[in-house]
Amino acid sequence: MMASRYVAGFAGGALALVATVAWQTASHAQDASALAIELNKMENTEQGCLSSFLFDNRTGHQLNRFQLDLVFFDPDGIAAKQMLLDMAPLYVDKQTFATFLLDGTACEKIGSVLVNGVPACENGSGHEVGCIDLLEVSSRSGVPLKR
Repeated sequence: MMASRYVAGFAGGALALVATVAWQTASHAQDASALAIELNKMENTEQGCLSSFLFDNRTGHQLNRFQLDLVFFDPDGIAAKQMLLDMAPLYVDKQTFATFLLDGTACEKIGSVLVNGVPACENGSGHEVGCIDLLEVSSRSGVPLKR
C-alpha cells in the first residue's frame, strides 16, 4: 500500500512538472514573437552612405504594409536626416535584407539611428498589428540603432 501511494505521489509530481515545463515553453514561445531590425552595415559610396538593414519577421503574421520612420543623428546627437521606409511585404518567419542610400552624407557623419516610429503595420487581412511593441533592434555596425 505504501508503495502505491509513493508511485501515485511520484506520478502526480511528474505530471505537475510536465505541466509546468509545457506552460513555460508556451510562454517562452509567446515571448519569441518579434520583429527584429538589425543595422547590419554602413559603407561609404560616391553618392553617400549606404546603410544595410536585416529584417526578421517573427510576428506570426505576413506584413503587407510596413513603414518605418528612421531618424539619423550626427555624432553630436543632432538630427541630420529623417527617412520613411516602406518595407512591405515582410513574409512571416523570413529575413529580408535591404539597403538605403543617404544621399550626400558620409557614414562618418552618422552617430546613431533611431526607430522613431512605425506609421503603418498591417497583416495579410488588413488589420493593424502593434509592431512598435514587437520591435527588437540591434546593430552590427559601429553605429547604434535605438528604439
